[in-house]
Amino acid sequence: MEHGVIVNFDDVGIGYEKRPIIARKLDISIKKEEFWGIIGPNGGGKSTFLKTVLGLIPPVSGTVSYEYNPVFGYVPQFSNFDDIYPFSVKDFVAMGRYSRIPVGGSIKKKDWDKIMQCIETVDITHLLNRPFRSLSGGEKQRALLARSIAGYPDILILDEPTASVDWKGEAEIMSLIASIREESKFTVMMVSHYLDTVKKYSEKVILIDKNKNIFQFGSNEELINSTNLSNLFGIDIKVENADNRFSSIV
Repeated sequence: MEHGVIVNFDDVGIGYEKRPIIARKLDISIKKEEFWGIIGPNGGGKSTFLKTVLGLIPPVSGTVSYEYNPVFGYVPQFSNFDDIYPFSVKDFVAMGRYSRIPVGGSIKKKDWDKIMQCIETVDITHLLNRPFRSLSGGEKQRALLARSIAGYPDILILDEPTASVDWKGEAEIMSLIASIREESKFTVMMVSHYLDTVKKYSEKVILIDKNKNIFQFGSNEELINSTNLSNLFGIDIKVENADNRFSSIV
């Protein structure tokens, strides 16, 4: 495997029950410290691709290989988390530490030190003993981020991390993610419908839509343009490169 590669797809078909959802076979490598933005319509195959990266579903064909046993951090949309359980924020974030604890082991003082450091990093120390389910949308996203980095991941998976917060919250959370990544040097793979966010933060991009048999990947500069995005979403999208803004023409 090429030096620096964490996850490598070799002639991989993604799908379920031996049925590929995209006709083409995928050859793609995810390297250390890269920031990938993943764009596509709802139901286009983004989650299937991520689940294959995570090893949650096997490839239909080909081989997915790892340089070592990487630790993954995962930030879902908070609305997908079943919050009926009365976990405190402290206990909720501590769940993320178990990826670094041997089977049958328990959380030690050194682990709690790292957990508290993550809570402080995302600025929710004042919420420590609050039930997770009582938090606002932005607060939940910060708690989810703290939980995902508590295991000091090699790859951080972000599934629309700002979809349920307002503009100010989106800017704050993305700035926080960029700051943590700069310090920790982990790889990021982010699904987002905010094209300007993907354009601003990602270095590499994946465009995916199983219904149109689209799977393109490359640099931000290569792929984020009016032609590719209009084809992907089926509407006219104008990319204004001067300020990284987008407009649609129906």
